[in-house]
Amino acid sequence: MIIRPFFLLICVLGGFASLFSQDFSAESVSPNGVYLEGYLLRHDFNNGFLSLNYERNFGERKGIAARIGIYPDFESLIAVPVTVSKLTAPLKAHHFEFGIGAVYRVEYFEERFFHDIPALMIPLMYRFQKEKGFFVRAGINLWVSFPTLPAPSLSAGYKF
Repeated sequence: MIIRPFFLLICVLGGFASLFSQDFSAESVSPNGVYLEGYLLRHDFNNGFLSLNYERNFGERKGIAARIGIYPDFESLIAVPVTVSKLTAPLKAHHFEFGIGAVYRVEYFEERFFHDIPALMIPLMYRFQKEKGFFVRAGINLWVSFPTLPAPSLSAGYKF
């Protein structure tokens, strides 16, 4: 069953994150970030395991973030996840991230391009980030499609 390994992974990551658990408070957070996200399960609409993402934080305290990514299967399909997320306590090092978005898919099949929106996406993540520099995310991307899949993922990136 997939729940046990995922629970173990969250526990290990939680222990790793506690190494950085010093209190942190910044005046502002860098607005831009890039990160690589690895999905631990394949979805019904893509055979890939990695996406490359750009995010931009908005607002005075930078608590709202918009993300766009590229999620190829390196054969004939490219998916583009687009989400808007809320970051709790964005001026602290540890916080919860939740949001909503959609996946836009372009597929080349029988010498034609097809496109659609195969899934809605609800990210539920733990995030460790400082004012700028390296950050990590771990949690579940809930892919609302047929079937609905709670897909665990890990991310590492850089804020600038």
